[in-house]
Amino acid sequence: MSEMIHLHPLVFTLQDVVTGCGFLAGIVVTGKAVMEHEDGKWWMYGVCPGGIAGSGTTLNEAFTDFRNRYKEALFDIAEECTTFMHFQTAVKGFFSEDMQESARWDEALKVLRANEDAITDPFKRLPRKKPTEYHLGITIDRLEKMTKSELNPKKNIQDCWAKAA
Repeated sequence: MSEMIHLHPLVFTLQDVVTGCGFLAGIVVTGKAVMEHEDGKWWMYGVCPGGIAGSGTTLNEAFTDFRNRYKEALFDIAEECTTFMHFQTAVKGFFSEDMQESARWDEALKVLRANEDAITDPFKRLPRKKPTEYHLGITIDRLEKMTKSELNPKKNIQDCWAKAA
């Protein structure tokens, strides 16, 4: 008998440009989150980066709210930092893992793998990503110092999110 899936382990990739005090930073994050339905809403809780959450009546609304809260955190960090190096250090610290949410993510993945047939809509339609298809991490580049050849449209990344497999 399949166990009911209540927590949904997700992976995501986001790309942002943030203006700081005298610098322009390009940030790409591939992180983890847990999606859960509670109190009539979908909630997306950050695992890495931890400490942020978004909610909505649909999965997409929850993802969009999570995404906006993540971006607000980057903007807040940029306001507090006077140099690119300070910003880079602070953003890397922000990326740290929320251990409580990490344990929930690991458990959700274990339950999901043991109950593949219990995946229901709307999660059935989400793309799946195996751990070999993504690398968790964050990169922060100083864009105004890059050469013209280093700046090209092939480096653009669409926001994406998927169910961990």
